[in-house]
Amino acid sequence: MGGFLLVHRMGTDDTGALYAAEGHAGPCAVRVLPSRVTADAARRAAFHREVELLRGLRHPGLIHVVSSGEERGRCWYAMVPLSAPDLRTRLDWVNALPWPEVERIAFQLLDALGAAHDAGLVHGNLSPESVLVGANGAKLWRFGLGVIPPGAHRYQAPEQRQWGRAVVQSDLHVLGRLLHEALTGGEPGSQPLPRGVPRRLRRFLERLLSERIEDRPDSTTSARRLLTQRFPMGLLAVGGAMLVALGMYALQGAA
Repeated sequence: MGGFLLVHRMGTDDTGALYAAEGHAGPCAVRVLPSRVTADAARRAAFHREVELLRGLRHPGLIHVVSSGEERGRCWYAMVPLSAPDLRTRLDWVNALPWPEVERIAFQLLDALGAAHDAGLVHGNLSPESVLVGANGAKLWRFGLGVIPPGAHRYQAPEQRQWGRAVVQSDLHVLGRLLHEALTGGEPGSQPLPRGVPRRLRRFLERLLSERIEDRPDSTTSARRLLTQRFPMGLLAVGGAMLVALGMYALQGAA
């Protein structure tokens, strides 16, 4: 397919069948999309448009697409070999991750999503299975590429389930869901965040998980700003000093 030899099938999901393959430059992975994509002219056009955007991106947090096309009535794309377990596999092993690791993953995924969003590409298919977690950090793959139907899985944002189309805030909402699951081992609302999770991370997740799209950050830059906020200890110290001074003044007046 497209000059690639499909060696064996590695799995199938909503985005199609994944094959280990051999190309001119060596091993790779080839995703062959479901036939319903090719049968729908609008979805087929969306796929070709979005996969070209992804192919043009070079970012350490994004899977590298090397080729794409349409053959024998099926759309496909080829990418570099996958060499790290996904977040779902990690959570199956340990149930939940410590908050410093989750915060580090959050920053890495915000950087990767920011690069995609700046190029005009929304992921649209975020889930723990879409995040590879290796020694060099987190990496995104399994992009929706305009072909994921509404209600395909439980990680879709409310407006995505309703409209059938993801926007920047949709990616951020689902990012909040998978980070919450990484912290607790369960869905939002089913498990409280562990003790010790800092206020900035709690506030960050609260905003991302807002049901209303207008209550979420409107960009990865805004989301990162939330995650880097620190409690204003300096203001607390000044305020405390003022209260002490006022108290002493009141005592002197009473005397």
